Amino acid sequence: MRKTLYIIFAIITLASCDIRFELNLPKEDSKIYAFCAPGARDTTAIIVELARFVGDSISFDLSKVEIDLRVNGESQEVQFQPKYTFPYGASYHSVPEEAFYFTRKLQSDDEVSLTVSYHGLESVSAVTNIPQQPEDATFRIETGDDSAANFILEYSDQSEETYYAAIFREKLHEFKVWGYIEENGEVITDTTDYTSWQPHHINHELDTFQESDFNFEAYNNQTGVLFWKNSDAIDNGEKKMVYFSTYILKDVEEWYNELNYKYLDFSYEATIYRITEDLYRFYLTNLMSKENSLSYLGLSRNNATYTNINNGFGVLGGMAGHTMMYDTTISDKENYLPEVY
Repeated sequence: MRKTLYIIFAIITLASCDIRFELNLPKEDSKIYAFCAPGARDTTAIIVELARFVGDSISFDLSKVEIDLRVNGESQEVQFQPKYTFPYGASYHSVPEEAFYFTRKLQSDDEVSLTVSYHGLESVSAVTNIPQQPEDATFRIETGDDSAANFILEYSDQSEETYYAAIFREKLHEFKVWGYIEENGEVITDTTDYTSWQPHHINHELDTFQESDFNFEAYNNQTGVLFWKNSDAIDNGEKKMVYFSTYILKDVEEWYNELNYKYLDFSYEATIYRITEDLYRFYLTNLMSKENSLSYLGLSRNNATYTNINNGFGVLGGMAGHTMMYDTTISDKENYLPEVY
């Protein structure tokens, strides 16, 4: 009993201790962070933030940031997008809020240079080139008896040191008719017809391609963008092939009678990008830091992220894409329609 009391007393004593220690952190200046991936669209966003050193109280006003962006040496007009106001949030716009942007359709082999300056901080800079678009790219979907499917991309490129990314979107076209007949025989009907798009997220646990040299989450940033090195793709004759296992929604016909029915038409869009090595390495190192079991316990080492921004952090990496559609419409629609009764 006395031993137990000693243990309890020791625990209470230790719990009430006030242990003080000092962290002798090396002094570092805060630096500019910049992210830009030109070539994906006609409008290119430039995200600028402050990589702040612990304890640094420097103020940072985005409106005072100076950006010099050039395409093949020609200066481009750069604009600033402030915060979006109600009722349209940032998700409805192609440019993130509080980001810079420029509008120009870029071509393969264009050289893009970026310099970002802010008073009191060292200017940062980087240069990239827009790669060639994927050649002879095709997109198809193979389905089974259920909703499981493979998204298959093929393209012509036998080189080892090229890098790719892909984004998939789901398109829904919905057409509804509803109505009724008045006692006097008058027919009252109304219809809705609209189209919506949303990102199609790949379920990486079922992704056989990404179970290769790297842990699959290193390729999938969980925002619908997937990355791979061309040498990891599958040789398929004269072409390279990658495929991603996922689930899709199939077309739906619901007929109740001639005045009440709806049709849901699903199709899928794939954009395949050839990207620069800088952009690939940035995403890879950024995501590999999460690739160990200790990260779930908060014990993951904070691995360094690749950067090609001189004197700062972030990435400037070129992209060139090709977009394709695949329609999952029922091939024999007339025979598929239920009998109208």
